[in-house]
Amino acid sequence: MFNYKCEECGKGVVRETGLEDYKTKIKGRPFVVEKAIVGICDRCGARHFDASETKRWERLYNKKLEANKLYLSAEEIAEVRRDLVLSMESFASLLGCTRQSIYNWEKKDRETPQSRMADLLIKLVRDSAKDGRINVLEFLVEEAANIGTPVRVGNNVNAQSDPIRLEIKRVPRLSLEESNTDMPLAASDEQGTVVVAESNDKTFRGFLRYDFSTANLWLQILHDALCLKAINVTIATNDQNQIDRKNVAIEDNAIPLILETRYRERDIRAIIMEPLAVQAKKC
Repeated sequence: MFNYKCEECGKGVVRETGLEDYKTKIKGRPFVVEKAIVGICDRCGARHFDASETKRWERLYNKKLEANKLYLSAEEIAEVRRDLVLSMESFASLLGCTRQSIYNWEKKDRETPQSRMADLLIKLVRDSAKDGRINVLEFLVEEAANIGTPVRVGNNVNAQSDPIRLEIKRVPRLSLEESNTDMPLAASDEQGTVVVAESNDKTFRGFLRYDFSTANLWLQILHDALCLKAINVTIATNDQNQIDRKNVAIEDNAIPLILETRYRERDIRAIIMEPLAVQAKKC
């Protein structure tokens, strides 16, 4: 595969080298190859790449997308077409492609899946047939966040792109009740205090709660306080540990911070949230 004179320095020989957990980009998106074969010059250290190896990386990337349900599989595409009661020719006309493309995408032993654009279009067709009207812009923003490439569109969708830092502190529950704060799920400890989360402007955003049945630690956000739908989150603990979680979905204004953990509310020092998607509608 290699063993040729280095084109960079003209003196060294490019040797085949195996690299563990090699970080690269596939179609502009970050990807880690478990065991990559790269040519490295034994003189200047320049890296060289073989086309067949990079093609292998792309196949691994595509398989990962399918395994994580980020791309429609061949069977899922065929299922969309069958649900619409369309032949391959009619489905191709609907999507604006060729019958051969549909055939290739539905092949069980395919090596190359549909393009990202085709995948999104088929998903839109599927969801529209199933749910009726859908917000296309919101759908595309969420899909971009799911694949790890969040985008900002105008002032309504994903507009809150700056990280949000929340400081964690204890406050008397009585003081919150007197301020008419609605927090039905906040439990007091034996001292009658509640562990709350405040933004930099000292605005009360929510409170921490520990679920003993699952050993999960949650951040319960006040109703529509932040308008978030998905985030990357970093949790800083009092014992100087840092826990990172990616693409965390938010439902009913609750964020699952740490799953199956020994950390309790009192053990958290700060929470940093990076919005991936926010509510498209006014919240």
